[in-house]
Amino acid sequence: MGVKAVVGAVLVCLNASLAFALEPGDLVAARRDLSIVDNAKNVDQAGAGQVLKVLEVNGSKILVSRGRPGWVPVADVIELDAAEAFFSKPFATGANARDYLSRGTVRMSLGKHAEGITDLKKAVEIANSPGDYLEPLAYAQITAQDQPAAIATFTRAIQDDPKSVPAWMGRGLAYYQVGQNQNALDDFTKAIQLDPNHAFSRKYMGALLHDLGNIDSARKQLDLAVKLDPHDGFARKARGRVLYDQADYAAALNDFSIAVTLDAADGEAVAGRGVVRLAIGSELTAAESDFKTAIELEKYPEENAYLWSNLGQVQTELRKFDDAERNLDRAIELDPSLNEARSHRAYLLATHLPDAARVAAAKADVQLVFASRETKTFWDYRSLAAVNAAMGDYARAAKHMALGEAIVRTTGPVRFAKPAVVLRESFEQKLTPVP
Repeated sequence: MGVKAVVGAVLVCLNASLAFALEPGDLVAARRDLSIVDNAKNVDQAGAGQVLKVLEVNGSKILVSRGRPGWVPVADVIELDAAEAFFSKPFATGANARDYLSRGTVRMSLGKHAEGITDLKKAVEIANSPGDYLEPLAYAQITAQDQPAAIATFTRAIQDDPKSVPAWMGRGLAYYQVGQNQNALDDFTKAIQLDPNHAFSRKYMGALLHDLGNIDSARKQLDLAVKLDPHDGFARKARGRVLYDQADYAAALNDFSIAVTLDAADGEAVAGRGVVRLAIGSELTAAESDFKTAIELEKYPEENAYLWSNLGQVQTELRKFDDAERNLDRAIELDPSLNEARSHRAYLLATHLPDAARVAAAKADVQLVFASRETKTFWDYRSLAAVNAAMGDYARAAKHMALGEAIVRTTGPVRFAKPAVVLRESFEQKLTPVP
């Protein structure tokens, strides 16, 4: 099943008490326990109160996914904004564990974390079979950023049912989020053994393997995750990062673009698309727009020095030098240890209007970069070469540019390989006496 762009598709639902229009991207809650169906087969289940994202609209059905894409009748869902009131009705006469579960799940999706977790804990407390309610509580604890509590709750769920795939998946995610990588890999592996056809474990295992530098294995897991659920934005952007590292920029751009189509408010996906566009080099204006959009989408944009650095880099290439310098300054102010921003600023200072003060500032930047213990990049050697050249030391400039040239040939972005050669040769020519 491929990802379809449904433009302007709207489904109007009419029932006894409610009328609403649904579009791709809307959030809805299941009114009751229901089956998710694909090709006339039940592929997944959603409990009452389970919040689902509308992926596609087709007649009286909507496409949703919880790791396996499938269809549900629109009559069986309710808009998220109306769901809390809907699931609060039973409380007027006396609520049971299922009522607390449904309302708690909805409250978590509405950002009412304290109220949601209170409801979910109450469901566990009063349920005849509390094990059935542990997993929703644990996932809510992840949402509330209480991973230690989630790990403990998932462990209880696994003890209650060792074959519970959601419990193994969830505990693996919680371990991943707190950096317990081996535990996370073990839990994801167990979940995959129990259910090889669910995208959740594979996408997070792929992301973790990428973090650990195991690129080929990460790619295999993410390829499977996307195949199992092509509508999963996280899997798309995680594979986009892997493809970028493999220098498959066209494929990476496609994955990040699909992730943005699936969720235009995903700042990570928008920023990833900008990084790929910057690496390709033919869509620099679009890359600038992506970085600006990503900054606007970030909850705390003033803390994301990396985005400001990328914006400054692309603006340097677009010859918007004043904007570039201002944004690189901002990146360094936010994170003085960010070598990439310092290298880009040093290169700009040494090559654009390089008076004595600007060259001295560029020299100070590269001294800090090369005093750090971080692995040196193409950008670092390019900036050092530019500072050498600005100071008239073309021998060192050529030497350092050659080092940068060797790095960019192996790590990319490959489009800078030829300009690096041209720059090195220009330095070497200045060493040759004019007849």
